[in-house]
Amino acid sequence: MSCKSWVTQLCFVSILFFKGSYSVEFEIKVPSEPLLSIVGQHVVLDCSFPVGKVWDLASSVITWQRGLEVIHSFYYGQDQLDRQSRHYANRTSLYHSEMKRGNASLRLDHTNLGDKGDYTCSVSTVLGSQKIFPLKLAAYYPEPHLDFTASPSDVELVLTSQGGYPRPSVQWLDDSGDDVTNKTVIHLLEDTHGLYSVFSTLTLQGPVNKTFTFILKNKDLGQEIRRAITLHSANERSVEKSRISENRKRWTILVPVVTFVLLLFVLLISALRKTCCGPEENINNGWNL
Repeated sequence: MSCKSWVTQLCFVSILFFKGSYSVEFEIKVPSEPLLSIVGQHVVLDCSFPVGKVWDLASSVITWQRGLEVIHSFYYGQDQLDRQSRHYANRTSLYHSEMKRGNASLRLDHTNLGDKGDYTCSVSTVLGSQKIFPLKLAAYYPEPHLDFTASPSDVELVLTSQGGYPRPSVQWLDDSGDDVTNKTVIHLLEDTHGLYSVFSTLTLQGPVNKTFTFILKNKDLGQEIRRAITLHSANERSVEKSRISENRKRWTILVPVVTFVLLLFVLLISALRKTCCGPEENINNGWNL
């Protein structure tokens, strides 16, 4: 996914990383690679276990937790949601028909930034075991908005991007590739949903005729926004306008002069024709007589 235009777009993703220890007798399996999911949609937290030769649904217990917070419980052969956290109410479900094949995965609907944290999948059978993994969420930063102010003494550029997560890295480069970030001021504001707004200000002194590159990175998502801004000083524009004005004046004088010369040339040619053709006409008239 990329943000190429200056139209604001907002997109969230959640990243799941799994870790934990394994036992020889009973091994709970989870994906070894990060799992990506769009926030606002559902995500399946994979968890599987060995059922063995003898497995009884009624004696099996499956519990999902985030710390001490109960997300979903299953025992006595059915869901037990009396102790479920209100934060997860009406958003969780297990795959009942798949349990006999060792599927303890949890479906979590309508994900949001409040879902991040360490999740525990516990499966209690004859063997019994559990595994913990963290759920990490991130949000893409939208296309930045540019504002600038200019005065005879300095130029100020302000680039703003709102609604990303986590904190980004911001960098400014000049047209030589040198880092000028130390000349900038960066402000980060956190909204009520935990998302960040970035305000990056670059102030330049005196006339400026350079190209600067703004770079914003969200490392968790591999996102990079790179935008080039070219500045021309007012003096350069004034010089260019003067050149254009002088050229216009020259053409204003040159066009009438050229027109006059061409008119004289046409009149001269016409006069020469009359002079040359007069005697010939008299001769022809004599022959006719």
